[in-house]
Amino acid sequence: MKRILHFMPLLVVMLLVGCSQPRQMRIMSYNIHICKGMDKALDVERTAEVIKRVNPDFVGLQEVDSVAKRSDFVDQAKELGRLTGMYYFFAPAKEHKNGGLYGVAALVKQKPKSFKYIPLPGEEEVRTFLILEYGDYLLCNTHFSLRSPSRKESIEIIKKAMAEYGKPAILTGDFNMLPTSEETQQMLSDWQVLSDTTKFTFPSKGPRRTIDYIWGLKGSKYEVIKYEVLDEPITSDHQPLYADIKF
Repeated sequence: MKRILHFMPLLVVMLLVGCSQPRQMRIMSYNIHICKGMDKALDVERTAEVIKRVNPDFVGLQEVDSVAKRSDFVDQAKELGRLTGMYYFFAPAKEHKNGGLYGVAALVKQKPKSFKYIPLPGEEEVRTFLILEYGDYLLCNTHFSLRSPSRKESIEIIKKAMAEYGKPAILTGDFNMLPTSEETQQMLSDWQVLSDTTKFTFPSKGPRRTIDYIWGLKGSKYEVIKYEVLDEPITSDHQPLYADIKF
């Protein structure tokens, strides 16, 4: 009995130390343009090769088709999951007139305990917000509207969604907003930019703007170990980006 009592405090300390250990993850964001390159070729395997070269723990994908005529009826998230050996999750934003769905997706090495998606506004087209929930953190992905009022509304919707979890969160996406925009300043009230906004991401040929980002929800500590925008001028109309983040 005395041995057990002596062991218990040590076990508690070990558990607390284990829980406080920061994790490090490679986070990637990529608007894949429905796997249609600047050479007009539809090539899911080419997109998968870009992702595999980065070898991310999580990649948020934007502009993803699912069994749509314009992309040869391929379930792109599922196929990219197969080709990369990662779990896939698809969040539809809208249905094509001639069948199939369009939205965002995520590929991840570690399966989450749950996932959900929340509709977001878009004056030109509806958008969506994907949440993967783990035990003590969230991985999220989105694609914002081209219109400023819709982006501002989306930021508030996401803020409310995050408050329901109360966990550290990383958010990737094509936000269609510049670092100097009002919406970016609005985001900064609750989020910390983990990507380098001085490195342009769009268009893929001769990039001139930063509209793709990686964010960390404030309230937790984040350390960016490495950040890179890949020079991929053909595979999509956006450059892929990734960061090694400790949190």
